[in-house]
Amino acid sequence: MTRTVGYVRRSSDSQEESLGQQRERLRRFADERGWDLVAIYEDDAVSGSDLTRPGLQQLLHAAESPQIENVVVWDRNRLARPKDPVDGMLIDRQLRSCGARVFFACNGQELQRDFAAGVLSFIEHHQNGDFLRRLSRDTLRGIADRARRGFWPGGPIPFGFDRLISSADEARRVVRYTDLGGQLVLDAVTGSVLEELPKGRSHKKQEHETCSLTPSSPERVAAVRRVFESYALGSPTRRIVDDLNEAGFRTSRGSAFSIQTLLPILENPAYVGRLVYNRRTLSKWHRYKGGQSVERLDEGVEKRDSADWIVHEDAWEALVDREVFDAVQGRRRRSRESHQVPVRGPASKSDYLLTGLMTCGVCGGRLTGSTKTSGKGKKTRYYVCNRYHSGRKDLCPTRYTVPANLVEEHVLDLIRKDLMQWRDDSTFHDQVRAEMERLVEVSTGAQRQREASRASLQAELDRLRRHLMQLEPEQARALGIYEQADRLTEEVRQLDEETQDAVSIPPADELRRRIVAAFDDLESVMSTGLLEERRQFIAGYIRSIVAHPEEQTVEITFVPALVSQVVARAGLEPATPSS
Repeated sequence: MTRTVGYVRRSSDSQEESLGQQRERLRRFADERGWDLVAIYEDDAVSGSDLTRPGLQQLLHAAESPQIENVVVWDRNRLARPKDPVDGMLIDRQLRSCGARVFFACNGQELQRDFAAGVLSFIEHHQNGDFLRRLSRDTLRGIADRARRGFWPGGPIPFGFDRLISSADEARRVVRYTDLGGQLVLDAVTGSVLEELPKGRSHKKQEHETCSLTPSSPERVAAVRRVFESYALGSPTRRIVDDLNEAGFRTSRGSAFSIQTLLPILENPAYVGRLVYNRRTLSKWHRYKGGQSVERLDEGVEKRDSADWIVHEDAWEALVDREVFDAVQGRRRRSRESHQVPVRGPASKSDYLLTGLMTCGVCGGRLTGSTKTSGKGKKTRYYVCNRYHSGRKDLCPTRYTVPANLVEEHVLDLIRKDLMQWRDDSTFHDQVRAEMERLVEVSTGAQRQREASRASLQAELDRLRRHLMQLEPEQARALGIYEQADRLTEEVRQLDEETQDAVSIPPADELRRRIVAAFDDLESVMSTGLLEERRQFIAGYIRSIVAHPEEQTVEITFVPALVSQVVARAGLEPATPSS
Protein backbone atom coordinates (compact mmCIF):
# COMPACT_ATOMS: atom_id res chain seq x y z
CA MET A 1 0.00 0.00 0.00
CA THR A 2 1.01 3.61 -0.56
CA ARG A 3 2.55 4.89 2.67
CA THR A 4 1.12 8.32 3.54
CA VAL A 5 1.53 10.85 6.34
CA GLY A 6 -0.94 13.58 7.29
CA TYR A 7 -0.91 16.90 9.10
CA VAL A 8 -3.59 18.75 11.10
CA ARG A 9 -3.52 22.10 12.89
CA ARG A 10 -5.84 24.39 14.80
CA SER A 11 -5.02 27.90 15.87
CA SER A 12 -6.98 28.12 19.11
CA ASP A 13 -8.91 25.99 21.56
CA SER A 14 -12.15 27.67 20.44
CA GLN A 15 -12.19 25.12 17.60
CA GLU A 16 -12.75 22.21 19.99
CA GLU A 17 -13.61 19.63 17.34
CA SER A 18 -11.30 20.93 14.65
CA LEU A 19 -8.42 18.49 15.08
CA GLY A 20 -10.70 15.46 15.39
CA GLN A 21 -12.68 16.46 12.31
CA GLN A 22 -9.48 16.98 10.30
CA ARG A 23 -8.06 13.60 11.33
CA GLU A 24 -11.29 11.82 10.38
CA ARG A 25 -11.40 13.52 6.97
CA LEU A 26 -7.76 12.67 6.29
CA ARG A 27 -8.36 9.00 7.17
CA ARG A 28 -11.45 8.87 4.98
CA PHE A 29 -9.54 10.53 2.11
CA ALA A 30 -6.71 7.98 2.42
CA ASP A 31 -9.05 4.97 2.79
CA GLU A 32 -11.00 5.91 -0.35
CA ARG A 33 -7.75 5.72 -2.34
CA GLY A 34 -6.36 2.63 -0.64
CA TRP A 35 -3.46 4.47 1.02
CA ASP A 36 -1.83 3.45 4.29
CA LEU A 37 -1.99 6.53 6.56
CA VAL A 38 0.92 5.64 8.86
CA ALA A 39 1.05 8.87 10.92
CA ILE A 40 -0.73 12.18 11.43
CA TYR A 41 1.31 15.06 12.83
CA GLU A 42 -0.40 17.92 14.60
CA ASP A 43 0.02 21.42 16.04
CA ASP A 44 -2.61 22.34 18.60
CA ALA A 45 -3.44 26.00 19.36
CA VAL A 46 -0.51 27.24 17.25
CA SER A 47 -0.83 30.03 14.69
CA GLY A 48 -0.28 29.24 11.04
CA SER A 49 2.10 32.20 10.87
CA ASP A 50 4.61 30.23 12.98
CA LEU A 51 6.49 28.41 10.25
CA THR A 52 8.74 26.53 12.67
CA ARG A 53 6.04 24.87 14.80
CA PRO A 54 6.96 21.37 16.03
CA GLY A 55 4.30 19.37 14.21
CA LEU A 56 5.13 20.98 10.87
CA GLN A 57 8.83 20.25 11.39
CA GLN A 58 7.99 16.61 12.14
CA LEU A 59 5.97 16.45 8.92
CA LEU A 60 8.82 17.91 6.86
CA HIS A 61 11.27 15.49 8.45
CA ALA A 62 8.98 12.48 7.84
CA ALA A 63 8.43 13.49 4.20
CA GLU A 64 12.18 13.18 3.61
CA SER A 65 11.93 9.42 4.10
CA PRO A 66 11.95 7.54 0.75
CA GLN A 67 9.26 5.19 2.14
CA ILE A 68 6.73 8.06 2.31
CA GLU A 69 4.99 8.57 -1.03
CA ASN A 70 2.14 10.96 -0.15
CA VAL A 71 1.43 13.85 2.21
CA VAL A 72 -2.18 14.86 2.89
CA VAL A 73 -3.57 17.90 4.74
CA TRP A 74 -7.12 19.24 4.93
CA ASP A 75 -6.40 22.61 3.29
CA ARG A 76 -3.44 24.78 2.35
CA ASN A 77 -4.15 27.17 5.24
CA ARG A 78 -3.46 24.29 7.66
CA LEU A 79 0.12 24.29 6.42
CA ALA A 80 0.64 28.05 6.73
CA ARG A 81 -0.90 31.48 7.10
CA PRO A 82 2.36 33.30 6.33
CA LYS A 83 3.10 36.98 6.74
CA ASP A 84 4.91 36.83 3.40
CA PRO A 85 3.31 34.51 0.80
CA VAL A 86 6.78 33.56 -0.44
CA ASP A 87 7.39 31.84 2.91
CA GLY A 88 4.35 29.66 2.31
CA MET A 89 5.55 28.82 -1.19
CA LEU A 90 8.89 27.74 0.28
CA ILE A 91 7.08 25.20 2.48
CA ASP A 92 5.29 23.90 -0.63
CA ARG A 93 8.63 23.65 -2.39
CA GLN A 94 10.27 21.88 0.56
CA LEU A 95 7.53 19.25 0.60
CA ARG A 96 7.76 18.70 -3.18
CA SER A 97 11.56 18.46 -3.04
CA CYS A 98 11.24 15.51 -0.64
CA GLY A 99 9.76 13.48 -3.49
CA ALA A 100 6.33 12.96 -1.92
CA ARG A 101 3.08 13.99 -3.59
CA VAL A 102 1.03 16.54 -1.60
CA PHE A 103 -2.79 16.44 -1.55
CA PHE A 104 -5.46 18.70 -0.04
CA ALA A 105 -8.37 16.62 1.26
CA CYS A 106 -10.92 19.46 1.16
CA ASN A 107 -10.99 19.50 -2.65
CA GLY A 108 -8.89 16.49 -3.64
CA GLN A 109 -6.37 18.64 -5.51
CA GLU A 110 -2.68 17.83 -5.70
CA LEU A 111 0.10 20.36 -5.26
CA GLN A 112 1.52 20.84 -8.76
CA ARG A 113 4.75 22.30 -10.15
CA ASP A 114 3.48 24.16 -13.24
CA PHE A 115 3.27 27.95 -13.63
CA ALA A 116 -0.48 28.19 -13.05
CA ALA A 117 -0.19 26.18 -9.82
CA GLY A 118 2.59 28.52 -8.66
CA VAL A 119 0.41 31.59 -9.24
CA LEU A 120 -2.50 29.96 -7.42
CA SER A 121 -0.20 29.03 -4.53
CA PHE A 122 0.99 32.64 -4.20
CA ILE A 123 -2.59 33.97 -4.22
CA GLU A 124 -3.85 31.47 -1.65
CA HIS A 125 -0.91 32.02 0.71
CA HIS A 126 -1.44 35.77 0.44
CA GLN A 127 -5.12 35.38 1.27
CA ASN A 128 -4.36 33.06 4.19
CA GLY A 129 -1.85 35.51 5.64
CA ASP A 130 -4.17 38.45 5.03
CA PHE A 131 -6.80 36.74 7.19
CA LEU A 132 -4.43 36.93 10.19
CA ARG A 133 -3.37 40.44 9.24
CA ARG A 134 -6.95 41.74 9.38
CA LEU A 135 -7.70 39.70 12.51
CA SER A 136 -4.65 41.22 14.25
CA ARG A 137 -5.68 44.73 13.27
CA ASP A 138 -9.21 44.35 14.56
CA THR A 139 -8.15 42.54 17.73
CA LEU A 140 -5.58 45.19 18.61
CA ARG A 141 -8.14 47.93 18.08
CA GLY A 142 -10.55 46.18 20.44
CA ILE A 143 -7.91 45.67 23.12
CA ALA A 144 -6.88 49.34 22.96
CA ASP A 145 -10.52 50.40 23.27
CA ARG A 146 -10.96 48.25 26.40
CA ALA A 147 -7.80 49.71 27.94
CA ARG A 148 -8.94 53.29 27.29
CA ARG A 149 -12.19 52.52 29.13
CA GLY A 150 -10.25 51.13 32.11
CA PHE A 151 -10.96 47.43 31.53
CA TRP A 152 -8.28 44.76 31.85
CA PRO A 153 -6.72 44.40 28.35
CA GLY A 154 -5.76 40.77 28.82
CA GLY A 155 -2.86 38.69 30.06
CA PRO A 156 -2.02 37.02 33.40
CA ILE A 157 -3.86 38.41 36.44
CA PRO A 158 -1.38 39.90 38.98
CA PHE A 159 -1.04 38.04 42.30
CA GLY A 160 -3.42 39.51 44.88
CA PHE A 161 -6.11 40.29 42.32
CA ASP A 162 -9.03 38.30 40.89
CA ARG A 163 -10.81 38.72 37.55
CA LEU A 164 -14.12 40.54 37.88
CA ILE A 165 -16.43 39.77 34.96
CA SER A 166 -19.30 42.20 34.43
CA SER A 167 -22.16 42.70 32.02
CA ALA A 168 -24.03 46.00 31.54
CA ASP A 169 -22.04 47.49 34.46
CA GLU A 170 -23.28 44.73 36.75
CA ALA A 171 -20.79 42.36 38.41
CA ARG A 172 -21.49 38.76 37.40
CA ARG A 173 -18.62 36.45 38.35
CA VAL A 174 -15.24 36.50 40.06
CA VAL A 175 -12.48 34.16 38.80
CA ARG A 176 -9.78 33.31 41.35
CA TYR A 177 -6.63 31.26 40.80
CA THR A 178 -6.13 28.44 43.30
CA ASP A 179 -2.77 27.54 44.84
CA LEU A 180 -2.78 24.40 42.68
CA GLY A 181 -2.97 26.37 39.43
CA GLY A 182 -6.67 25.84 38.81
CA GLN A 183 -9.50 28.40 38.92
CA LEU A 184 -12.54 29.00 41.10
CA VAL A 185 -15.54 30.74 39.53
CA LEU A 186 -17.38 32.61 42.29
CA ASP A 187 -20.69 34.43 42.40
CA ALA A 188 -19.84 38.15 42.44
CA VAL A 189 -22.46 38.91 45.10
CA THR A 190 -22.58 35.90 47.44
CA GLY A 191 -19.05 34.58 46.89
CA SER A 192 -20.35 31.02 46.50
CA VAL A 193 -18.45 28.65 44.23
CA LEU A 194 -20.15 28.26 40.85
CA GLU A 195 -17.49 26.16 39.14
CA GLU A 196 -14.07 24.72 39.91
CA LEU A 197 -11.65 24.29 36.99
CA PRO A 198 -8.51 22.14 37.17
CA LYS A 199 -5.07 23.34 36.12
CA GLY A 200 -4.88 23.78 32.36
CA ARG A 201 -8.49 24.95 31.91
CA SER A 202 -9.51 28.62 31.96
CA HIS A 203 -12.89 30.27 32.44
CA LYS A 204 -13.81 32.39 29.42
CA LYS A 205 -16.10 35.40 29.46
CA GLN A 206 -18.75 36.05 26.82
CA GLU A 207 -18.19 38.52 23.99
CA HIS A 208 -20.55 41.11 25.52
CA GLU A 209 -18.88 40.91 28.95
CA THR A 210 -16.00 43.00 30.28
CA CYS A 211 -13.16 42.14 32.63
CA SER A 212 -11.57 44.19 35.40
CA LEU A 213 -9.53 43.50 38.55
CA THR A 214 -10.80 43.19 42.10
CA PRO A 215 -8.91 42.43 45.34
CA SER A 216 -8.51 38.72 45.99
CA SER A 217 -8.79 37.04 49.38
CA PRO A 218 -7.75 39.12 52.45
CA GLU A 219 -4.75 36.81 52.99
CA ARG A 220 -3.40 37.45 49.49
CA VAL A 221 -4.00 41.21 49.71
CA ALA A 222 -2.14 41.31 53.04
CA ALA A 223 0.71 39.29 51.50
CA VAL A 224 1.03 41.76 48.62
CA ARG A 225 1.23 44.69 51.03
CA ARG A 226 3.88 42.91 53.11
CA VAL A 227 5.92 42.27 49.97
CA PHE A 228 5.98 45.95 48.99
CA GLU A 229 6.57 47.22 52.52
CA SER A 230 9.38 44.73 53.18
CA TYR A 231 11.15 45.57 49.95
CA ALA A 232 10.77 49.32 50.55
CA LEU A 233 12.41 48.84 53.98
CA GLY A 234 15.40 47.07 52.42
CA SER A 235 14.63 43.36 52.92
CA PRO A 236 16.56 41.09 50.50
CA THR A 237 14.46 39.68 47.68
CA ARG A 238 15.39 36.11 48.65
CA ARG A 239 13.95 36.60 52.14
CA ILE A 240 10.71 38.01 50.71
CA VAL A 241 10.38 35.02 48.36
CA ASP A 242 11.04 32.59 51.20
CA ASP A 243 8.38 34.27 53.35
CA LEU A 244 5.78 33.96 50.55
CA ASN A 245 6.54 30.29 49.97
CA GLU A 246 6.65 29.41 53.67
CA ALA A 247 3.22 31.03 54.08
CA GLY A 248 1.91 28.64 51.41
CA PHE A 249 1.26 31.16 48.63
CA ARG A 250 1.72 30.10 45.01
CA THR A 251 1.70 31.78 41.60
CA SER A 252 -1.26 31.56 39.21
CA ARG A 253 0.44 28.53 37.64
CA GLY A 254 0.57 26.76 41.01
CA SER A 255 4.36 27.13 41.26
CA ALA A 256 6.44 28.34 44.19
CA PHE A 257 7.51 31.96 44.05
CA SER A 258 11.02 32.84 42.89
CA ILE A 259 12.90 36.07 42.41
CA GLN A 260 11.92 35.92 38.73
CA THR A 261 8.22 35.95 39.65
CA LEU A 262 8.65 38.47 42.48
CA LEU A 263 10.32 41.26 40.49
CA PRO A 264 7.43 41.75 38.00
CA ILE A 265 5.11 42.13 41.00
CA LEU A 266 7.29 44.87 42.46
CA GLU A 267 7.28 46.82 39.19
CA ASN A 268 3.61 46.37 38.21
CA PRO A 269 1.62 49.66 38.37
CA ALA A 270 -1.62 47.66 38.63
CA TYR A 271 -1.05 47.49 42.40
CA VAL A 272 -1.73 51.24 42.73
CA GLY A 273 -4.84 50.99 40.54
CA ARG A 274 -3.08 52.22 37.38
CA LEU A 275 -3.70 50.50 34.04
CA VAL A 276 -0.79 50.89 31.61
CA TYR A 277 -1.12 49.27 28.19
CA ASN A 278 1.21 49.20 25.16
CA ARG A 279 4.52 49.56 26.96
CA ARG A 280 5.81 46.97 24.54
CA THR A 281 4.60 45.29 21.36
CA LEU A 282 4.56 41.50 20.98
CA SER A 283 2.36 41.30 17.90
CA LYS A 284 3.95 39.99 14.72
CA TRP A 285 1.53 41.94 12.55
CA HIS A 286 0.70 45.33 14.07
CA ARG A 287 1.82 47.92 16.59
CA TYR A 288 -0.43 50.44 18.32
CA LYS A 289 0.87 53.87 17.37
CA GLY A 290 -0.74 57.28 17.23
CA GLY A 291 -4.07 55.92 18.39
CA GLN A 292 -4.42 53.28 15.66
CA SER A 293 -3.19 49.89 14.52
CA VAL A 294 -0.16 50.26 12.24
CA GLU A 295 1.13 47.27 10.28
CA ARG A 296 4.61 46.10 11.26
CA LEU A 297 7.26 45.34 8.68
CA ASP A 298 9.61 43.99 11.35
CA GLU A 299 9.05 41.36 14.03
CA GLY A 300 9.95 40.64 17.65
CA VAL A 301 9.41 42.40 20.96
CA GLU A 302 9.49 46.17 20.67
CA LYS A 303 9.44 48.69 23.51
CA ARG A 304 6.95 51.44 22.75
CA ASP A 305 7.44 55.13 23.30
CA SER A 306 5.58 56.46 26.35
CA ALA A 307 3.59 58.76 24.04
CA ASP A 308 1.82 55.65 22.72
CA TRP A 309 1.00 54.20 26.13
CA ILE A 310 -2.62 53.99 27.21
CA VAL A 311 -2.80 54.94 30.89
CA HIS A 312 -5.96 54.85 32.98
CA GLU A 313 -5.67 55.97 36.59
CA ASP A 314 -7.87 54.44 39.31
CA ALA A 315 -9.02 51.67 37.01
CA TRP A 316 -9.62 49.42 40.05
CA GLU A 317 -9.03 49.42 43.78
CA ALA A 318 -5.38 49.87 44.70
CA LEU A 319 -3.69 47.32 46.96
CA VAL A 320 -0.58 49.38 47.77
CA ASP A 321 -0.11 52.99 48.90
CA ARG A 322 1.46 55.29 46.29
CA GLU A 323 4.25 56.33 48.69
CA VAL A 324 5.26 52.72 49.31
CA PHE A 325 5.07 51.89 45.58
CA ASP A 326 7.25 54.91 44.70
CA ALA A 327 9.82 53.88 47.34
CA VAL A 328 9.95 50.39 45.82
CA GLN A 329 10.48 51.80 42.31
CA GLY A 330 13.32 53.95 43.63
CA ARG A 331 15.07 50.93 45.07
CA ARG A 332 14.52 48.91 41.89
CA ARG A 333 16.00 51.77 39.84
CA ARG A 334 19.08 51.98 42.07
CA SER A 335 19.49 48.21 41.87
CA ARG A 336 19.45 48.24 38.05
CA GLU A 337 21.89 51.14 37.89
CA SER A 338 24.30 49.42 40.26
CA HIS A 339 24.46 46.37 37.96
CA GLN A 340 24.86 48.21 34.67
CA VAL A 341 28.10 47.33 32.89
CA PRO A 342 29.13 47.99 29.27
CA VAL A 343 28.37 45.07 26.97
CA ARG A 344 30.61 44.69 23.95
CA GLY A 345 31.38 42.17 21.28
CA PRO A 346 29.21 39.45 19.70
CA ALA A 347 27.59 38.57 23.03
CA SER A 348 25.76 41.89 23.03
CA LYS A 349 23.89 40.80 19.90
CA SER A 350 22.57 37.53 21.38
CA ASP A 351 19.88 36.99 23.99
CA TYR A 352 20.84 33.34 24.51
CA LEU A 353 22.30 32.72 27.95
CA LEU A 354 24.21 29.54 27.04
CA THR A 355 25.78 30.77 23.79
CA GLY A 356 29.13 29.06 23.26
CA LEU A 357 28.52 26.45 25.99
CA MET A 358 26.25 23.93 24.26
CA THR A 359 27.47 21.27 21.84
CA CYS A 360 25.72 18.73 19.65
CA GLY A 361 25.85 15.15 20.93
CA VAL A 362 25.59 13.88 17.33
CA CYS A 363 28.45 15.71 15.62
CA GLY A 364 30.20 17.70 18.36
CA GLY A 365 29.43 21.03 16.70
CA ARG A 366 28.25 24.18 18.44
CA LEU A 367 24.59 24.84 19.22
CA THR A 368 23.43 28.35 18.37
CA GLY A 369 20.26 30.28 19.19
CA SER A 370 17.22 30.37 16.93
CA THR A 371 14.09 32.44 17.70
CA LYS A 372 10.69 31.55 16.30
CA THR A 373 7.84 34.07 16.44
CA SER A 374 4.19 33.02 16.29
CA GLY A 375 1.46 35.01 14.61
CA LYS A 376 0.44 36.48 17.97
CA GLY A 377 3.96 37.70 18.55
CA LYS A 378 4.90 34.94 20.99
CA LYS A 379 8.63 34.27 20.76
CA THR A 380 9.91 30.74 21.23
CA ARG A 381 13.65 30.34 21.65
CA TYR A 382 15.61 27.21 20.71
CA TYR A 383 19.18 26.01 20.42
CA VAL A 384 19.95 24.25 17.14
CA CYS A 385 23.02 22.52 15.72
CA ASN A 386 24.94 25.12 13.73
CA ARG A 387 26.34 22.54 11.34
CA TYR A 388 22.96 21.07 10.38
CA HIS A 389 21.24 24.43 10.00
CA SER A 390 24.10 25.83 7.93
CA GLY A 391 23.56 23.03 5.42
CA ARG A 392 26.42 20.73 6.54
CA LYS A 393 24.24 17.65 6.74
CA ASP A 394 27.26 15.51 5.87
CA LEU A 395 28.69 16.48 9.28
CA CYS A 396 25.40 16.43 11.22
CA PRO A 397 22.45 14.56 9.66
CA THR A 398 20.01 15.06 12.56
CA ARG A 399 17.37 17.78 12.69
CA TYR A 400 16.36 18.69 16.26
CA THR A 401 15.83 21.65 18.58
CA VAL A 402 16.55 22.19 22.28
CA PRO A 403 14.01 24.49 24.02
CA ALA A 404 16.08 27.45 25.23
CA ASN A 405 13.81 28.53 28.07
CA LEU A 406 13.64 24.98 29.44
CA VAL A 407 17.38 24.28 29.48
CA GLU A 408 18.33 27.80 30.62
CA GLU A 409 15.89 27.73 33.53
CA HIS A 410 17.10 24.24 34.44
CA VAL A 411 20.72 25.39 34.54
CA LEU A 412 19.83 28.52 36.52
CA ASP A 413 17.75 26.47 38.94
CA LEU A 414 20.64 24.04 39.53
CA ILE A 415 23.01 26.93 40.21
CA ARG A 416 20.52 28.62 42.55
CA LYS A 417 20.09 25.39 44.52
CA ASP A 418 23.86 25.10 44.85
CA LEU A 419 24.13 28.71 45.99
CA MET A 420 21.45 28.24 48.64
CA GLN A 421 23.09 25.00 49.79
CA TRP A 422 26.58 26.49 50.08
CA ARG A 423 25.72 29.86 51.58
CA ASP A 424 25.54 28.47 55.14
CA ASP A 425 27.73 25.38 54.67
CA SER A 426 30.76 25.35 57.01
CA THR A 427 32.83 23.19 54.65
CA PHE A 428 32.24 25.65 51.84
CA HIS A 429 33.21 28.52 54.18
CA ASP A 430 36.52 26.70 54.77
CA GLN A 431 37.03 26.52 51.00
CA VAL A 432 36.33 30.25 50.75
CA ARG A 433 38.88 30.95 53.49
CA ALA A 434 41.47 28.81 51.68
CA GLU A 435 40.76 30.70 48.46
CA MET A 436 41.07 33.99 50.35
CA GLU A 437 44.48 32.93 51.67
CA ARG A 438 45.57 32.18 48.12
CA LEU A 439 44.26 35.54 46.90
CA VAL A 440 45.96 37.37 49.76
CA GLU A 441 49.24 35.64 48.90
CA VAL A 442 48.85 36.53 45.23
CA SER A 443 47.90 40.10 46.10
CA THR A 444 50.85 40.45 48.47
CA GLY A 445 53.26 39.11 45.85
CA ALA A 446 51.85 41.48 43.23
CA GLN A 447 52.14 44.37 45.65
CA ARG A 448 55.79 43.55 46.34
CA GLN A 449 56.45 43.37 42.59
CA ARG A 450 54.87 46.80 42.08
CA GLU A 451 56.95 48.27 44.91
CA ALA A 452 60.16 46.82 43.46
CA SER A 453 59.35 48.17 39.99
CA ARG A 454 58.57 51.60 41.40
CA ALA A 455 61.86 51.68 43.32
CA SER A 456 63.77 50.79 40.16
CA LEU A 457 61.96 53.46 38.13
CA GLN A 458 62.48 56.05 40.82
CA ALA A 459 66.22 55.30 40.96
CA GLU A 460 66.49 55.77 37.19
CA LEU A 461 64.48 58.98 37.41
CA ASP A 462 66.79 60.33 40.14
CA ARG A 463 69.81 59.54 37.95
CA LEU A 464 68.31 61.48 35.05
CA ARG A 465 67.59 64.42 37.28
CA ARG A 466 71.24 64.52 38.36
CA HIS A 467 72.24 64.60 34.68
CA LEU A 468 69.85 67.45 34.08
CA MET A 469 71.52 69.48 36.82
CA GLN A 470 74.93 69.03 35.16
CA LEU A 471 73.90 69.71 31.55
CA GLU A 472 72.77 72.76 29.70
CA PRO A 473 69.09 72.63 28.71
CA GLU A 474 69.95 72.48 25.00
CA GLN A 475 72.31 69.53 25.57
CA ALA A 476 69.74 67.68 27.71
CA ARG A 477 67.03 68.26 25.12
CA ALA A 478 69.31 67.03 22.31
CA LEU A 479 70.10 63.86 24.26
CA GLY A 480 66.39 63.20 24.89
CA ILE A 481 66.76 63.28 28.68
CA TYR A 482 63.64 65.40 29.15
CA GLU A 483 61.54 62.84 27.22
CA GLN A 484 63.02 59.97 29.25
CA ALA A 485 62.28 61.79 32.50
CA ASP A 486 58.70 62.44 31.42
CA ARG A 487 58.17 58.81 30.48
CA LEU A 488 59.58 57.52 33.77
CA THR A 489 57.50 60.04 35.74
CA GLU A 490 54.33 58.78 34.00
CA GLU A 491 55.22 55.13 34.72
CA VAL A 492 55.79 55.93 38.41
CA ARG A 493 52.42 57.72 38.53
CA GLN A 494 50.64 54.71 37.01
CA LEU A 495 52.25 52.36 39.54
CA ASP A 496 51.15 54.67 42.34
CA GLU A 497 47.57 54.51 41.06
CA GLU A 498 47.72 50.70 40.91
CA THR A 499 49.09 50.39 44.43
CA GLN A 500 46.41 48.88 46.63
CA ASP A 501 45.91 48.78 50.33
CA ALA A 502 46.98 45.53 51.96
CA VAL A 503 44.18 42.97 52.06
CA SER A 504 43.59 40.61 54.96
CA ILE A 505 41.20 37.84 55.88
CA PRO A 506 38.47 39.12 58.24
CA PRO A 507 37.55 37.38 61.52
CA ALA A 508 35.21 34.39 61.40
CA ASP A 509 31.98 36.27 62.21
CA GLU A 510 32.77 39.06 59.74
CA LEU A 511 33.79 36.49 57.13
CA ARG A 512 30.44 34.70 57.53
CA ARG A 513 28.58 37.98 57.15
CA ARG A 514 30.51 38.87 54.01
CA ILE A 515 29.95 35.42 52.51
CA VAL A 516 26.18 35.73 52.98
CA ALA A 517 26.27 39.23 51.46
CA ALA A 518 28.28 37.93 48.50
CA PHE A 519 25.72 35.19 47.92
CA ASP A 520 22.93 37.77 47.96
CA ASP A 521 24.85 39.76 45.33
CA LEU A 522 25.29 36.63 43.20
CA GLU A 523 21.58 35.87 43.49
CA SER A 524 20.85 39.43 42.39
CA VAL A 525 23.12 39.05 39.36
CA MET A 526 21.51 35.70 38.45
CA SER A 527 18.01 37.16 38.75
CA THR A 528 18.20 40.80 37.65
CA GLY A 529 21.70 41.28 36.25
CA LEU A 530 22.35 42.06 32.62
CA LEU A 531 22.60 39.14 30.23
CA GLU A 532 26.35 39.57 29.86
CA GLU A 533 26.87 39.50 33.65
CA ARG A 534 24.92 36.27 33.99
CA ARG A 535 26.60 34.73 30.94
CA GLN A 536 30.08 35.50 32.30
CA PHE A 537 29.25 33.86 35.61
CA ILE A 538 27.62 30.80 34.06
CA ALA A 539 30.42 30.39 31.50
CA GLY A 540 32.89 29.92 34.34
CA TYR A 541 30.57 27.71 36.35
CA ILE A 542 29.70 25.27 33.52
CA ARG A 543 32.31 23.20 31.73
CA SER A 544 30.01 21.88 29.01
CA ILE A 545 26.41 21.16 27.96
CA VAL A 546 25.89 18.36 25.44
CA ALA A 547 22.51 17.78 23.76
CA HIS A 548 21.60 14.16 22.92
CA PRO A 549 18.54 14.25 20.60
CA GLU A 550 18.09 10.47 20.49
CA GLU A 551 17.64 10.24 24.27
CA GLN A 552 16.05 13.74 24.41
CA THR A 553 18.42 14.63 27.24
CA VAL A 554 20.98 17.31 27.98
CA GLU A 555 24.21 16.43 29.81
CA ILE A 556 25.55 19.26 32.01
CA THR A 557 29.03 19.31 33.55
CA PHE A 558 29.66 21.87 36.30
CA VAL A 559 32.81 23.48 37.71
CA PRO A 560 31.55 24.45 41.21
CA ALA A 561 34.99 25.59 42.40
CA LEU A 562 34.35 28.90 40.65
CA VAL A 563 31.79 29.88 43.28
CA SER A 564 34.34 29.78 46.07
CA GLN A 565 36.61 32.04 43.99
CA VAL A 566 33.84 34.55 43.28
CA VAL A 567 32.72 34.62 46.91
CA ALA A 568 36.28 34.85 48.17
CA ARG A 569 37.04 37.85 45.98
CA ALA A 570 33.87 39.58 47.19
CA GLY A 571 34.63 38.64 50.80
CA LEU A 572 38.00 40.42 50.75
CA GLU A 573 36.14 43.70 50.23
CA PRO A 574 33.70 45.26 52.70
CA ALA A 575 30.18 44.02 51.96
CA THR A 576 27.65 46.55 50.73
CA PRO A 577 23.92 46.44 51.51
CA SER A 578 21.97 44.26 49.08
CA SER A 579 19.61 46.18 46.82
